[in-house]
Amino acid sequence: MDLEEIIEGCKKDKPKAQKALYDMFSEKLFGLSLRYCKNRADAQDVFQEAFVKVFKNIKNYESFGSFEAWMKRIFVNHAINFYRYNKANLHISTSDVDIPYEDEDNDEYIDNYTNTEILKAIQKLPNQQRVVFNLIEVEGQTYEETAKMLDVKEGTLRSQNSKAKNHLREYLMNIENIENYK
Repeated sequence: MDLEEIIEGCKKDKPKAQKALYDMFSEKLFGLSLRYCKNRADAQDVFQEAFVKVFKNIKNYESFGSFEAWMKRIFVNHAINFYRYNKANLHISTSDVDIPYEDEDNDEYIDNYTNTEILKAIQKLPNQQRVVFNLIEVEGQTYEETAKMLDVKEGTLRSQNSKAKNHLREYLMNIENIENYK
């Protein structure tokens, strides 16, 4: 089955089509869930609940635009809501607005690390920094789009993203220092 046939089958609640959709996208979407969540257990919860939302809402999907992007949006929104509502700890502080931020483009250091090391570093970020970093750096949203989505000021987001990058650098450099002493 091609993707269009799978989507049509899912719209008709056909288990074979649902399994095909799951098999086609589960690895990528679980990776997305891991990036937004603090740990594997939360990622599994987000992943399962978001896939249920995909199946419930697939009837509303219209064939213009990328289906994968439509699914990713559901997963990202669910991950954000997971922390916003279930954990009550996503609040992004507006007290950071006046903190100067540096938006350095010297991220070439990241090439020295494995995907697993980078994922672990992202998961160690505080919730608000992890969400902002993922939306802006990984998903490619603009600060303006992200500010509207999270209902915060762009300056706050820039500050949070800068802090996230600094925390990632520190964590990854600590890994490197530990490896050098072995």
